Amino acid sequence: MSEIPVIDIEGFLAGTDMTSAPAAVEAAATSVGFLQIVGHGVPSAPVDAVYEAFGRLAGLPEETKKAYLSDGHPYRGFHMNRDDTGVVRQERFLISRFDDTATAIDGGVPEGLADFFFPNIWPEVAGFREAITGLFQLTNALAGRMMSLFAAALGLPIGYFDTMLEPNASTFAINHYPSHPAVTGPETSPLLFAEHADGNTLTILHQRGTYNGLQIQPLDGGDEWIDIPVVDDAFVINLGELMTHWTNDHWPATRHRVRASSDPTDSRTTLTTFHMPALDAVVVPLEVCGGAEDPHYAPVTPYEWEKAFMARNAKRRALAVDPKVRDFLESLPS
Repeated sequence: MSEIPVIDIEGFLAGTDMTSAPAAVEAAATSVGFLQIVGHGVPSAPVDAVYEAFGRLAGLPEETKKAYLSDGHPYRGFHMNRDDTGVVRQERFLISRFDDTATAIDGGVPEGLADFFFPNIWPEVAGFREAITGLFQLTNALAGRMMSLFAAALGLPIGYFDTMLEPNASTFAINHYPSHPAVTGPETSPLLFAEHADGNTLTILHQRGTYNGLQIQPLDGGDEWIDIPVVDDAFVINLGELMTHWTNDHWPATRHRVRASSDPTDSRTTLTTFHMPALDAVVVPLEVCGGAEDPHYAPVTPYEWEKAFMARNAKRRALAVDPKVRDFLESLPS
């Protein structure tokens, strides 16, 4: 498949058409691993509010923004990633569903798992926190509805995943790729975000910008990367590696990347919800995907899964940043 399907899910959410969207999702999940959805029920005003709020943060002096930098956790706080010349190629802000361990426990997370919720870092920018939390509540709820749609697409009862989702451990991220100096040489569109697969169950992404920078790698191994077009009223949906585990490889996690534009005036911003089920849910390869006769994976909880995922990513980051430790790190178990 060389195009990303746009699927209208309004009928499924309303309960008036329970077959069209599931069939389209199954086709997209097995052929390309990405899709766009419309009819999702999320109004445009909360989306606009987050873009506007982040614009206020991005417009602050760099010294001011440094006060909100991540304190070491890769998925919390503000990040500024630079290219080899020192130019900021990406600004990123991330939060988790719960602000800290105490609020996680109050929200029903088992005490022994609450250390997953490292403290969020909130910038002191007018309306910023309210805008983020408002949209995150809507997209997090949409993720739960997508899990019901996924169940139907897999031939399961619609509520199959329900008891394993809450309290979910989802995160929310904003990625901003600002305009940049003109690039010369053979590589006029360098990578802004290296190719990777998400590690969660499903990702919900809204993108806005002056060019199509998000690309996916064909599941058939083809060399031509596929652009994800910017559709303002749609959310991009992709599958993560935990869903691949759950479906016993029936739904692969597609690798994707973000490229810069050859036009230095171009920019783009994305708002992303990374859905993760309850930390103590037991993810077992589904029987409908051959998990009973030929399981490809051992049972795992999202808590165990995420710790292993972060350890693997920390190893990769260290390899990329400091080649001197390559031999040592590559000797460690993955």
